[in-house]
Amino acid sequence: MATALKTKTAPVSLTAEQISELVDKIGLLKAQLAPMEDLLKADMNKLKAHGPERYLGKLYEVNVYEVTTDRLDMEAVRAKLSPQFISAHNKTTTSLTAKVGVRKPSVE
Repeated sequence: MATALKTKTAPVSLTAEQISELVDKIGLLKAQLAPMEDLLKADMNKLKAHGPERYLGKLYEVNVYEVTTDRLDMEAVRAKLSPQFISAHNKTTTSLTAKVGVRKPSVE
C-alpha cells in the first residue's frame, strides 16, 4: 500500500516550461556557488588549523569547536547478530532529496 510522502511545503502546480526554467535556474545557482563553497571551505580550514576558539571579525564571528561522536561499528554488530534479528529491527524512513547535474545532450 502506497503512502503519501509528508513534505514541509505545500505542493505547487508548475507547467512543463516553468519546471524547465526552474531546473535551469537551480543548476546555474549551483554552478555559481561551487567556487564560493571551495573558498569557504579553504578559509574555514585555515581557522580550524588555529584550534577551537571563538574568532571575531568586524561583522561576523566563527566558532570553531571540537565535536566527539560515537558511532556504532555495524560490521561488528552484523558479525554478532543474525540477519533475521537485524532485519526485524530495521527502521525505514522516506524523505525527498534532490541532486543537480549537467544535462546530457539528447539523441534525436
